[in-house]
Amino acid sequence: MIKTLSNIFKQDKEKFVIPRSVQQVIPIETIWSDGIFKIGRNKFARTYKFTDINYAVASKVDKETMFLEYMDLLNSFDCGGTTKITINNRRLNKVDFEKAILIPMQEDGLDLYRKEYNNMLLDKATSSNSMVQEKYVTVSCYKKTIEEARTYFARVTTELNSHFARLGSKCVEINGEDKLRILHDFYRTGEESGFHFDIQENMRKGHSFKDYICPDTFEFEKDYFRMGDRYGRVLFLREYASYIKDDMIAELTDMNRNLMLSIDVIPVPTDEAVQEVEKRLLGVETNITNWQRRQNANNNFSAVIPYDLEQQRKESKEFMDDLTTRDQRMMFGILTMVHTAESKKQLDADTETLLTIGRKKLCQFSVLKFQQMDGLNTALPIGHRKIPAVRTLTSESVAVLMPFRVQEIMDAGGIYCGENAISHNLIMCNKEKLLNPNSFLLGVPGSGKSFNAKMQIVFLALATQDDILICDPEREYASLVEAMGGEVVRIAAGSRDHINAMDMVDGYGDGGDPVIEKSQFILSLFEQLDKKGINAKERSIIDRCVGEVYEEYQHGGAVPTLRVLREKFLEQEEPEAQDLALVSELFTNGSLDAFAHESNVDVNNRIMVYDILDLGKQLKTMGLLVITDAMLNRVTENWKQGKRTHIFLDEFHVVFENEYSGAFFNSAWRRFRKRNAFPTAITQNVEYLLDSVLASTMISNSEYIVMLNQAEPDRAKLATLLNISTEQMGYITNADAGCGLVKYGSSLVPFVNRFPTNTRLYKLMTTKPGEDSINRGRM
Repeated sequence: MIKTLSNIFKQDKEKFVIPRSVQQVIPIETIWSDGIFKIGRNKFARTYKFTDINYAVASKVDKETMFLEYMDLLNSFDCGGTTKITINNRRLNKVDFEKAILIPMQEDGLDLYRKEYNNMLLDKATSSNSMVQEKYVTVSCYKKTIEEARTYFARVTTELNSHFARLGSKCVEINGEDKLRILHDFYRTGEESGFHFDIQENMRKGHSFKDYICPDTFEFEKDYFRMGDRYGRVLFLREYASYIKDDMIAELTDMNRNLMLSIDVIPVPTDEAVQEVEKRLLGVETNITNWQRRQNANNNFSAVIPYDLEQQRKESKEFMDDLTTRDQRMMFGILTMVHTAESKKQLDADTETLLTIGRKKLCQFSVLKFQQMDGLNTALPIGHRKIPAVRTLTSESVAVLMPFRVQEIMDAGGIYCGENAISHNLIMCNKEKLLNPNSFLLGVPGSGKSFNAKMQIVFLALATQDDILICDPEREYASLVEAMGGEVVRIAAGSRDHINAMDMVDGYGDGGDPVIEKSQFILSLFEQLDKKGINAKERSIIDRCVGEVYEEYQHGGAVPTLRVLREKFLEQEEPEAQDLALVSELFTNGSLDAFAHESNVDVNNRIMVYDILDLGKQLKTMGLLVITDAMLNRVTENWKQGKRTHIFLDEFHVVFENEYSGAFFNSAWRRFRKRNAFPTAITQNVEYLLDSVLASTMISNSEYIVMLNQAEPDRAKLATLLNISTEQMGYITNADAGCGLVKYGSSLVPFVNRFPTNTRLYKLMTTKPGEDSINRGRM
């Protein structure tokens, strides 16, 4: 036997003691609060949790890259210890899940909609597989003291973090309480919410930590076990196919059942592995030589070497090439799997399903006989390995047992954003957890952009007390906002609602001189008034006049308006100033003076929609700028009061038609983020938006992007900007309404979003012809 394996088996060998209690079945001796467990004579283990990556929807080239990176990770495993990779399938606890996602009733007249929304969430949760898949790496080693073990694990942690980061995954250490919670949730399925463990309090009382996690009973039979009221069975992979597909693990763990699948890996030092293969190769060559010698003695000089000897020679040479020229390592591995069910009948059916999946992949799984307890402790992420049926493998053949499948997004306190198109789990997004809350909704007309935005608005209106401000160029949100108790401000030429384009609250701007910031905004407005734009002289005049009117305001004057600014132009001597006054006359004293009066809009309502449909094409871009500036003022005031604001800006592409308005929005985007505001830009003209350097920078710097069905040129540009694979692009090519891709931080997840059509909320949110009768009736 190889020296490494012999040593590990010798170290693992312990005197068998028949467990006299349920607690004694759990092979953990000592725990430390930092997550290190002592699980045997001088054997210590530490568990790390790692996140999934989008392996299933990656392109062939990307899959190869991920495979090689994962192989590098396996090669980095230390020869002095054993590494266990575990996939934990557990069902969501219904009580905790409902408490986390359902909106509480508030008796404010909107509970009717809350009940509908909650019913929709519950239907989605129960129709999905409602399983959570967690992945762990458990490293175990033999050390004399806990201090030596800590030093060893500190080095291992650094290596694991760097290798998982290159894979696009995050690896974090699990502390003692969280590791005990994993075991508790497995041993006591259905009682997850009952786990409360304080290690200091536990030590003070002299209680055993095992009392908090163990099941009520353990009964081990020949080929299954009972754990409390549940039945369980441990399987192991007995025979490997000569060619295993990389989706076998994903298929095994895709069952809608509680199960743990573990792959134990024992790496062998390369020099020792090469010596062992050389011995075997020498043995094969000796057998072939002896066979040929016997044939020659019988005067049979033309005999062909038997197939089995030739095959042994070929395989030994290939193995040697793997070790010496292809950077492979020899490893010993064993795959164990424990699954549980509520009845013996269900357990037998599940076992047959798992055996069938194995046979389909040309692998042979077997049930452990009279070793169910040892198998259970091997499959759990404790660090134990009590099943000696190891198989000699290379790094490549271990890497084929790929634990990665698809990323999940299920943040605590998140908003429902659809279902994962691959795993069918709910996607719950909480923008607070991202680097920035900036959002984009992108898609062709009819792809479901407005519906997606309205779903977010509904949740925010029903579940939070945050302010919600919407700029609505197409009158799509008015009926919804009115139903939620909000206010609609209709701005048009000759309307009674006015917003002063020159309003400026205390704290306006980016922290510098607020007058300079406001001057930049006024410049962007004047860029909209003339297709030719404004020249350098006119910019200087505007800047000077804006400074003068605000100086008068700061010395006790009235709040300036565009009319006051025009009068200031008329006071100037330059002919360009007279031209500016003439250009602005239509918008200050003429029929398009919607933004030239003092503001008379009531801003006390927390949900407001600014309807600018009737402004006409000439004023729409200007209206979008003025409303965004008014939103900035509201955001600043809310920020001072410690209140969050959500901003929704539709038809966002129009503001990037010229330099100044684009620069204003780029600046506003930064200020929104700094002042606890969550902006969402909605647009259909993605290609037009990406032609602007500022806009494409804003998109690439946004952490939350929903991509619905895209036109061909838009897809190509988005793929380049956001590094989307061809396979992932398939989810935004001819996609159904409401289906697409969501970029959430570093995750890129395909989603499906189908809202029940027989609800009041759907009728409020839809904009499909024939389905929006409520909307038309309210306009």
